[in-house]
Amino acid sequence: MLLEKIKNPLKYYFSNLLFVWLAILVYTSTPYYANFLNPTTQQILFSLAVIYTLAFPTYLFLKLPSKGYLAVMALKKLAIKFVRVHDEKSNLEKSEKTALLFILVKFFFLPIMVNFLLDNYSALTAYPLRNIVASQDYFLNSFYPFALTFLFFIDTLWFVFGYTVEAGFLKSKVRSVEPTFFGWFVALMCYPPFNSVLNSYIGWYSNDYIELSRPSLTAILRISILASIGIYTWATLALGAKCSNLTNRGIVSKGPYAIIRHPAYVFKNLAWWLTIIPVMNIYAFISLSVWTIIYYFRAVTEEKHLIADPDYQDYCRKVRCKFIPYVW
Repeated sequence: MLLEKIKNPLKYYFSNLLFVWLAILVYTSTPYYANFLNPTTQQILFSLAVIYTLAFPTYLFLKLPSKGYLAVMALKKLAIKFVRVHDEKSNLEKSEKTALLFILVKFFFLPIMVNFLLDNYSALTAYPLRNIVASQDYFLNSFYPFALTFLFFIDTLWFVFGYTVEAGFLKSKVRSVEPTFFGWFVALMCYPPFNSVLNSYIGWYSNDYIELSRPSLTAILRISILASIGIYTWATLALGAKCSNLTNRGIVSKGPYAIIRHPAYVFKNLAWWLTIIPVMNIYAFISLSVWTIIYYFRAVTEEKHLIADPDYQDYCRKVRCKFIPYVW
C-alpha cells in the first residue's frame, strides 16, 4: 500500500533528477562550459543539484506529474515517432512539449545568469561607496559605476531566482514555452556564446563608461544611461518570480508594463544607443541597428507566442503601445 502511494512521486522525483544531473554532467565535462563558467558558478550549480536530490519528501505532496516526468514522456514519444513515423500515439501532448522546452530553457539560461550574477557581485565590491561627497567627480568615478553595477546585480539576481524556482504559490507556473525556431533563435542570439559570434562580424561599440569632451556633458549622459537601466531593472522587478526568457508564466501588467508592452527591450536598447554617442560612426550605427532589429523580432515572436493566452489578449486591449507610449 505504501509503495503504491509513493510510486508516482518516485517517478516524478527520479525523472527530475535525471535532467538535473545530466545538466551538471554537461556543465562540468564539456570544454565550452568548463571554460565559460567560473568555479564559483560550478559550485553553486552543483550545490543546487545536491539540494534538489535531498528534496524527495516534497514530491510526496505532488498531485501532478513533474516537468522531468513529462519531459521523459515527451522524449519517449519522440523516439517512438522516429522509429514509427505514422504512429499517432507518439504525438506530444501540450504539457509534455512545454515541459521539455522549459527544461531546455533552464538548462541554457540558468548557468549564464548565475555567471552574470557573480560577475556583477564581484564588480559591485570593487566600487564601495565611501566618503560620499556631493560632487561631479564623485558621481562620475564612484556613484555611477556602483549604481550601474548594482542595477545589473539586481536584474541578474531576479532572473536566477526565476529560472531556479517554479511554484504555484508564487504564481510562476509555466503555461507555455516559445514554440518556434525563429523565436528561440532571436532570443539565444542575445546571450553567450551566440552574441560573441555575431559581434565578431559586426563589432560591439557600446561602452557603459563613455566620456564626452566636458565632464558636465559626461555626467548628463551617464544620468540618462542610469535612468534607462533603472527602468529596465524596474521591468525585471515587476515580473517578480515570473522572470525567464521564452516562457509564459502569467501576464504582468504592473510597473512599466502598464505603460508599454516591452519596456525592458526598449530601455536596454536606449541605454546602448546612449553609450555609443561619443564613438558614433557608420560601423557603430550598423552594429547597434542589427541588435535593435534582433530585439524587435524578440518582441514580435513573444507577442505571437503570448497572444494565444486570453489574459494577454486582455492585456493588449488595455496596453495598446508596444514600444513608445501613446505612439507605437
